Amino acid sequence: MNNLLDILKKRGTKQPEPQDIKNALASVELTKLPYEEYIKGHDLGKYNRIKLMEEPYQVFIMTWPPQFLLPIHQHKNFWGYVVPLQGIVAETLYGFAPRKKKVFLHPTKTFKPGEIIYEPYNVIHKLQNTSPLDPTISLHIYYPPTYNYNGTMIFDAQNRRMAVLNEKAEILSWDLPADHYDSVTENAYDVEKLW
Repeated sequence: MNNLLDILKKRGTKQPEPQDIKNALASVELTKLPYEEYIKGHDLGKYNRIKLMEEPYQVFIMTWPPQFLLPIHQHKNFWGYVVPLQGIVAETLYGFAPRKKKVFLHPTKTFKPGEIIYEPYNVIHKLQNTSPLDPTISLHIYYPPTYNYNGTMIFDAQNRRMAVLNEKAEILSWDLPADHYDSVTENAYDVEKLW
């Protein structure tokens, strides 16, 4: 892990491109990244974000309890990569057509340890640990290193509602205080599968 962190640190303050991080990830054996020391003392039955680096990228390890998922969300202010280290991360991509009040659902893909998930600006997706029994552990690398969720949309496809977070939101969630949302819209869209 230290080798990868050193490669990322050497980037300095130069404006990065996604290919820069992809090249850094390709330069190490992702299935053999030693992460165990970083998760010691953390309850793997709970969601954790364990910071490894804050400059020039935000890098952290995330632990996902069984069946944990983040809400469907848009990457409005940041981009990056996710690498499963243990277990499987499932990603579902979505499209949003506000004029048609439609959310389009793509088939879910699963990623196993060492595989790379690219998260571009403005992607709308959901990540989850689909295992009913085992935790998942993943590495996350994001740019810019300091970002906020102001203006980020989150979606609740089951209840067809949408919210826009504001600068007070520090996590992606439907369980925030009311003043952490700029707006919450009920019956905001219909969901359509693309397969």
